[in-house]
Amino acid sequence: MRRLLLNLTTSLDGFIADSDEGIEWIQPSPDQTAEYPPDYLELMESVDALVMGRATYELSLRIPGGTEVFAGKAAYVITSRSDLEPRAGVEFVDRDPASFVRDLKQTTGGTIWLFGGGRLATALSAAGLIDDYLIVLQPVLLGDGIRLWQDGSTRQGLELTHTREWPGGLVELRYRPQR
Repeated sequence: MRRLLLNLTTSLDGFIADSDEGIEWIQPSPDQTAEYPPDYLELMESVDALVMGRATYELSLRIPGGTEVFAGKAAYVITSRSDLEPRAGVEFVDRDPASFVRDLKQTTGGTIWLFGGGRLATALSAAGLIDDYLIVLQPVLLGDGIRLWQDGSTRQGLELTHTREWPGGLVELRYRPQR
């Protein structure tokens, strides 16, 4: 069975976007460049599919280089909207997210990256479908914005499997659900 990886960046106070839906605060300054460690590169190489919500997809289209991560991978956008412009390699999915991901995990392939969306992450976590949580904490307090965990979150115990500090004060935390 394929694994579902939630991999995203959040502010220290739990926001994935600011109140204007912006993510400029996530971008490291030019002096914070770092080489990616081999284990992170290996993990990203294992990814052959991305699942995201519509808002994350539309944000990716607006920022320079925002869709580069899609290259060579299947991209699934969970949305009920039918007015989105078709794009090569992107499939728009209008069905229950948990049911879709449960079926996708049963197919042959590599790791599935849950690329973004607080509502989507909340729903898939509540359904017990996230196998790995890789959260990078950005050293900033936004105070307001779009929370990673939305109303309807359910309590779930997690086991810390790895930590890493990145230049500029970013901290990578990896967890697996306690089952």
